[in-house]
Amino acid sequence: MRKTVVRGLLACAAVSLALPLAAQDPGPQGEPAEAAVAPAAEADPIPAATAETDKPCELHVWPTENYLGIKMGLLSGFGVVGAVVDQAKNQKAVTDVKSLMRDYLGPEVQLAELERLDYMGKLALPQDRYRIVLHPPTPWNEDLKKNPELKARVKELNRRIKAGERVADSTNPCYAELITTHIFYHKAMMYGSNLFTGWVYRRFDGDSMVAQNSGQVKNPLEHFPPKDESMVEQAKAELRDAYAKDFVEWVEKKSGV
Repeated sequence: MRKTVVRGLLACAAVSLALPLAAQDPGPQGEPAEAAVAPAAEADPIPAATAETDKPCELHVWPTENYLGIKMGLLSGFGVVGAVVDQAKNQKAVTDVKSLMRDYLGPEVQLAELERLDYMGKLALPQDRYRIVLHPPTPWNEDLKKNPELKARVKELNRRIKAGERVADSTNPCYAELITTHIFYHKAMMYGSNLFTGWVYRRFDGDSMVAQNSGQVKNPLEHFPPKDESMVEQAKAELRDAYAKDFVEWVEKKSGV
């Protein structure tokens, strides 16, 4: 993969990142609300790799560490009280699932899956013109509760997105952004288990934003989380595969490409 690698990609996201606030609140059937955007701004422009400087355009890419989860049982069908009881009952299971997603589908795995899919090609961005600039992952929603400064930065970045401004500090006239906003495990008694992934894609021509699309898609899970040690590898492969399918379907259905 020919790309601009930012040193410390997996360092603490609070340094420079934010995330979609809408993903904190489940939508119908517990699905996360579709992307209100909030990616990340860099303290300083990210330098391009020397080998890539002959390419006139930039694609800025953010993976995510924002792993969400919900498990809904029969009680969720009995209104708010039932849903609260269900949530309390399944809290440990949801926490375990988030930890497994962080382990099985970390930022490096996400980037590897996108590269395997030829994501630049699917976004119709010519590789002979675009160099990739990697950014630290969008952070976990829970970090906002612990860090007022990060929460304020998220608010400002949401304002920037709504105003049609760039997230990164790059002034390159040929510029695009791909932000993974969240990875969400959802299990419901009537709907089975699904992996939702949310993305934001924006493209600029000079100061003008010529494309902006956001949304999420889902794909089913049967083997994740693994029931025992013998199923771990199968569960890992399935989770990666669901993430990859999410991206392909998102490009086809929601990216506007």
